[in-house]
Amino acid sequence: MSGAPLYNPNVAVHIVEQKQFSDSGRRELVLFPVALQVNGKFTQHFGTFGSFVWHLQENFGLQITGGYNWYNAESGFNAELVEKVRAEAQAATSLLWTWGVMGGVEVTPLYAKFAFFEGTLATFSIVINGGAGVGGTRHQLKPESVASDGVTVSPATYGDTGARFMGSLGAGFRLQLGQRFAFRLEVRDVVYTAKVDSVNGCNSMDLKAMDDKIRGGQPIESAVVGGSCNVQSFAGTDPDTGYKRSNDVPLALNLVRLPSSDVLNNVGLYIGASFLF
Repeated sequence: MSGAPLYNPNVAVHIVEQKQFSDSGRRELVLFPVALQVNGKFTQHFGTFGSFVWHLQENFGLQITGGYNWYNAESGFNAELVEKVRAEAQAATSLLWTWGVMGGVEVTPLYAKFAFFEGTLATFSIVINGGAGVGGTRHQLKPESVASDGVTVSPATYGDTGARFMGSLGAGFRLQLGQRFAFRLEVRDVVYTAKVDSVNGCNSMDLKAMDDKIRGGQPIESAVVGGSCNVQSFAGTDPDTGYKRSNDVPLALNLVRLPSSDVLNNVGLYIGASFLF
């Protein structure tokens, strides 16, 4: 090519070129070491999740996502309500999400390319995904408290409230550097129905039977309960704190005596990286 300034060594000419690496037929392993809830009014979650994406076509793929919220607790706002005005959110509204596994699809409606430090061609993509699956839930029974000595801290206690159907819808960005590695930043909304009608598999009748035994000075193991009720979760003492687990029975009974229901949206920010092969 002739003509100025192409012969000038100080001039760099950038051209638009075809995408170097096609996603069609490739697999992608994604790790989100940081997944944090950003709409935590009554609850707060931090977790680690991973995904496997099979790109059937350049702009469409199948996706499986799973992970665990290693921190899931009621928010400071809810604790402040209890402490200052003796009020708290309904049981269903403050239901906690512990783990989840979901399958769905991912589409890439838009992508662009740019030069990264003049030596690497980076691919910037907008991704949209959605899916459905199942996840575990629990609810706080006793909040964290300080003993009368002002030093000893009694940790919060929780009860398992079972698995729930969950749906997910998300969108974000994928920055691919080279052929194998990419960075991802996504916002996902996980929706699940919340109805607290049992704790550790025990419904209101089971908990009432155990509560009657406690009030009568009898062991809760002697209560007649349904087959799904895990009586042992309320028996004995915690080996680390010495807390009597039977103290949770009236608290659990209070949760399920008047069942509440809600539809919860857990909006989370997912930050991670992926490997394509």
